[in-house]
Amino acid sequence: MEPARKLPPPSDDAEKKSIKSRTGMLRLVVKREQSLLSLIELSHELTLSLDFYETADLALQNLMAQMGTPKAAVWIIRPETDKEPILLRSQGLRKPWARALGTACGPKLAKIAADSDMPLLVEEVAGEFGTAATKLAEECGIALFAPIRARKKLFGFIALGHRGDGEPYGVVDLQVLSASLGMLGVSLENNGLYNRLLEKHRQLLAANKNLEELDRLKSEFLRNINHELRTPLTIIIAYLTFLLEQEDGDEQKRDFLSKIHEESMKLKRLVEKLLDFSAMHNEGVGIQIETGDLEGLVISFHQERLPGVAETLHEFALDIEGKIPMIRFDPHRVRQILDALVDNAIKFTPQGSKLTLRLRKETAEETTWIRIDLEDNGPGIPPEKLPHIFDAFRQGDGSSTRSVGGIGMGLAYARQLAENMGGRLEAGGEPGQGAVLSLILPAA
Repeated sequence: MEPARKLPPPSDDAEKKSIKSRTGMLRLVVKREQSLLSLIELSHELTLSLDFYETADLALQNLMAQMGTPKAAVWIIRPETDKEPILLRSQGLRKPWARALGTACGPKLAKIAADSDMPLLVEEVAGEFGTAATKLAEECGIALFAPIRARKKLFGFIALGHRGDGEPYGVVDLQVLSASLGMLGVSLENNGLYNRLLEKHRQLLAANKNLEELDRLKSEFLRNINHELRTPLTIIIAYLTFLLEQEDGDEQKRDFLSKIHEESMKLKRLVEKLLDFSAMHNEGVGIQIETGDLEGLVISFHQERLPGVAETLHEFALDIEGKIPMIRFDPHRVRQILDALVDNAIKFTPQGSKLTLRLRKETAEETTWIRIDLEDNGPGIPPEKLPHIFDAFRQGDGSSTRSVGGIGMGLAYARQLAENMGGRLEAGGEPGQGAVLSLILPAA
């Protein structure tokens, strides 16, 4: 037998290629494992919030860390409104630039996304974007756009900047990004559905309270009318009684006066019965002052209104400054006032605006007050309109009234409730600088 031949030792080049190949495969495995962990983490984080803006924050933080980019932005669109995309969040990119980018690229992205779910590299779709939009994307440092979809419905899109290590986005990156945005789309859809459900529930509860309030107002109206009827009836009956006592000649005239007197007495007794019924029906309705925790109420109110406010594409933040002491107030009436302030802010600010509910303590003239501010970054209030904000049947201006509807009673009624609790409502703001409506209550 011939002795076994030994294989020649591998050359240095072959050894290097083998090591490089094994290293590349190891890196790919590690990258896929990291991507899988990021997807699991993202799926968990997206279940923690029902607020569009907070969801956008969570998604951007995850994707930026996953893709290694310092820039990202996310927009949401409402196809039924035909309006430009609403910027939810941007990181590493100034908001004016991000808004301009959404306006310039949004329509083209919506058209392209109708046929594809995959991310779009800016350099590959430059021809479809047009020169101006492409140049703006390049100046912003954006490398790609990607649609956010759920069940074939387009909810918005996301933009990512160039990667920090200078490497291009690879096939695995785009696949992971597509999967991440699929989860984000489902989350946004679920948020919208759940928020609408919660808002409808809140509206039903509010409608029930309004029915109770309407019933009270009806009783109050009936009581006031009855008082107005009883006063002239009492005078009429007094004069008829006097005439009957003086009449002693004409029997026919006396019969007429007696009949009128009799019918007047019937009407008076009917009015008195209605008054008794109204008083009994209205018993216990009004301001019910109690010592309580205003901070807990404000937190509960914010959580209750957040889904409905988010559904209108308004950001709704809560800011509590310092320790809030216990105060005497009517919880139901405070909620009614805050509802009026939030509804007014939503009505008169555009989509994408931010509302901030701020609770704090302040001291004025040696008196401690608790202040609840509702700030917005909307169009503001002209100085000549400020004194009339809380007047009945008045709104910001005639054109806004025709645009948004309403008769201007909400804030007037809220002011009456505040004054009945020993507090007051104030308004501030300048054109283009937003508005602040404040409920101020005395501390206990």
